[in-house]
Amino acid sequence: MAKVSFTTIVLLIAASGCRTAGPSGQGSSVSVQSLPSPAQAAIADLAPSSAGIQLASSAQDAPTAAVSIPVTTLRPTHALSLQNTISTALAQNPNLVALRQTEHVGSAAYGVAQIYPFNPLIQVQATPYQDNSQSGPGTTYHYVLLMQRIQLAHQQQYREDAGAASLNGIRWNVHQAELQTLSTTLQFYFTLLYRRGLLEVAQASHANNQQLLEVLSKRFDAGDASAADVATVRIDTSATQQQLQLANANYLAGQRDLLRQLGLPTNLSCEFTGDLTALRWNLPTQNSGDDVTQTSEVSGMPLANPVSDEWVKSWAPSRPDVLNAHANIDLARANLSLASANRVPDVQLGPYYQRTADSTTFVGFRAEMNIPVIDSGKPMERQRSAEYRQQVTVWRQALLRAELEGQAAFERYALALQSIAIVSNDQSAELPAALQSLENQFRSGEVDVIRVIQARTSMLQNQRARLDLVNEIAQSAAQLVGSTGMPLELLVIE
Repeated sequence: MAKVSFTTIVLLIAASGCRTAGPSGQGSSVSVQSLPSPAQAAIADLAPSSAGIQLASSAQDAPTAAVSIPVTTLRPTHALSLQNTISTALAQNPNLVALRQTEHVGSAAYGVAQIYPFNPLIQVQATPYQDNSQSGPGTTYHYVLLMQRIQLAHQQQYREDAGAASLNGIRWNVHQAELQTLSTTLQFYFTLLYRRGLLEVAQASHANNQQLLEVLSKRFDAGDASAADVATVRIDTSATQQQLQLANANYLAGQRDLLRQLGLPTNLSCEFTGDLTALRWNLPTQNSGDDVTQTSEVSGMPLANPVSDEWVKSWAPSRPDVLNAHANIDLARANLSLASANRVPDVQLGPYYQRTADSTTFVGFRAEMNIPVIDSGKPMERQRSAEYRQQVTVWRQALLRAELEGQAAFERYALALQSIAIVSNDQSAELPAALQSLENQFRSGEVDVIRVIQARTSMLQNQRARLDLVNEIAQSAAQLVGSTGMPLELLVIE
């Protein structure tokens, strides 16, 4: 029975390992800066509900223990869609898992800053024996002093402000890492779909050449084909086989890169669903009350609120790294205020009791205070002031960089969307039908093999070019998400 029970327990533990852990969240009581409206949607898009992840909240209690990040356990041959891939990356990316722990350090540091430095000083002195040369030993001498340092310039409030600003900066840094993880995951995911499309094209090309070589070999045996045609097709078949091997190697490399990004073993048997050519791409529109109607140059459809440069720039102030830089300004301002407050000396105050050798008793208070003559605190104040001006400059440059990156990413996406719209209106859909007609004519002996090879080469080049265009718009969309924090749902519909 003991062996059977142990085996049952092992099987239950193994079965429970295939389940996804539920969400758990703890935080601090610090009030974190709220996101402006564009970034609220962006940060909400970073953690889908199916992922079981909770980002840093704007009002949370101080953590008493480390929060365990839920891990999505994948079974072999598990299929991941686009949203599942994003959720897994946000839950299991090694860099994110490690970086999220810094929030607990910041919360603990803020808890330390909230504690007033109440640490009384006590002095006790007792001399039970005194040698008085005139009257002999006297009574016991007592001396008791209890003093507490009192801050007069509200230093405690400035320390709390600095702790809160530091915690805000840590949380915005985590949000920025999540945004960059999302963008990188999208790039890896779309690259994998692109390489899979190239692999399918290479497989179809090699299969067609093998079929053509088989037909030509039979014709050569029957005396209806020349040896030169057979040699040409055989060389072409060897080339497509090498291209197939290269495409397969690139696809496997892309799969390993994506699994590593998700924090999963690179040898895991996992299939990523989706078709890059089946995704529908949109040009995002700004939300405003204007009734202006214009026609998009990309899709030809009317846009109620066309995109403007100011709307694209409006995403920059709400980007997490810009908000992190602004939190650093708040931290520098709090440190500057603390340095200015420290120029006011603290007062040590407390009750005083003394009984002298002649039995005289003293009860009262004693106060002590440094005289700021040499150490006036002015040099530290100048340093903190320079640090404050530095952080203001860093924030302004971060905002400018975010605006420029957002504009460049949006222009790249719009250009790619316009290119794919132009290609969609050409006559490329007629190429497979024309190729089928040529193959039928070849089987009937009406055309030679060279024309069939040329037609197939043209069709394959067209398919590769279309895959390149679709991959360009996918990569530009991933860059746009990372540069602006724009939700992915504004750009693509699965």
